[in-house]
Amino acid sequence: MKYISEITDELRVRVLECLYEDELFNVFLIHFIESQIEDIGELYITESYDSINSILHMKFDGNSYFTSFYYRNEEGLNEIIKQLKKLNYSRILLSGKMKDVSKVLDCVGKNKVSAPDIYYKFDINKHKNLTLQQVCNFRIATDSKEDLNIISKFMIGFFEPTTQQETADLINTKKLLEDLKVGIYFIEYNEQVVGMARISGKTKKYVDITTVYIDPQNRGKGFSKSLMEHMVQIIISENKIPVMQASSLNIIARKTYESLGFVKEDDYLFEFIS
Repeated sequence: MKYISEITDELRVRVLECLYEDELFNVFLIHFIESQIEDIGELYITESYDSINSILHMKFDGNSYFTSFYYRNEEGLNEIIKQLKKLNYSRILLSGKMKDVSKVLDCVGKNKVSAPDIYYKFDINKHKNLTLQQVCNFRIATDSKEDLNIISKFMIGFFEPTTQQETADLINTKKLLEDLKVGIYFIEYNEQVVGMARISGKTKKYVDITTVYIDPQNRGKGFSKSLMEHMVQIIISENKIPVMQASSLNIIARKTYESLGFVKEDDYLFEFIS
């Protein structure tokens, strides 16, 4: 695969044209390419007869090399697999449709160990059924020291880093400021922040919600549902459709999301391959 050190306007158009073939499942990567973020991570492509066959993207997110990919044919998939073997980074977290990630895992000699996630898309017809809880306050997080401390605490709680270095990378101020630009939202009760949710990407049609986290001492009180209702409202107001992923094992969360109007689109997998 060819490493892209600088994306020209012409190449950006071609890459996006390829990714938009499956917009629903390429929200994160499309967002990075469209927003022209200075540090987009590592981008690799393969081309055949002036047509892009495959795309591989890797970006260190403080916890892992978050890796997403897209291919048009089996030749493109094989190129992606060869590139991953060649790089051989530690903590590569591969994300994608379960059937695609499983193909990669088979070729790199690793068994699937994680339970799949459910990739959800919000049913717009259910929007009228949302009932916002007025007892809670909902606001966008800022770059104030207080908010950054809260975000750091919740990020640690969500990702559960196991070393000091992983913790430091996860709550790196530069990284958190990048996340804030995309969107981090708080839910408050009795003037205390009890939870947050992040936006990981936006495309023409979709907005991806991630890192939905409620402080442990405030769980079981309906805050997760209220937070998600507000997230959906904000996204719908932008004339876009919310999407998200939830662990198939997290039955409580799945029931909450499905009661709001999220519908399963496919099995999805986040799997470390190294």
